[in-house]
Amino acid sequence: MKKAQLKIQEMAFMIVAVILFFILVGLFAISIIHKNLQESAVQIKEEKTLSAIENLAGTAEFICPETKSNCVDGDKLMALINKKNYKDFWDFSSLKVLKSTGFSKEEKGWTECTLGNYPDCDVINVYDTEDIEISSFVALCWREYENNAPHEKCEIAKLIAGGKKK
Repeated sequence: MKKAQLKIQEMAFMIVAVILFFILVGLFAISIIHKNLQESAVQIKEEKTLSAIENLAGTAEFICPETKSNCVDGDKLMALINKKNYKDFWDFSSLKVLKSTGFSKEEKGWTECTLGNYPDCDVINVYDTEDIEISSFVALCWREYENNAPHEKCEIAKLIAGGKKK
């Protein structure tokens, strides 16, 4: 009788050990799947943001008067600064344009554009938060007056947008 009870106990311990093994394997598999799912979600978020900023230059709020492709009107951008109602208009957590004068500088050295120093500045912050940022190159144009005649001046710039809001 004792031998039979010992065999039953051994079998019970083996079944418990096998169940625990499969639980551990299952938890490991779930953690890997969860990690891959999070990475995929971040990648999709970045791709959506990149696609949106590539199309942003063609919207009415940004497009240059002569409707050049991939051109942002700097004067319109300056009008959007500190407009709180536009902050929720786009699905970005941050939106700014870095002019070519800021390409060679570190972020701390950028001169932020205001109505007083525009266009002699480095970055136009429409709104800004600390977030993962995606960028695309655009033409940044603005009107200048020379001899009382307006003409358009353009330079390359980087349109920078933060990831989509949650």
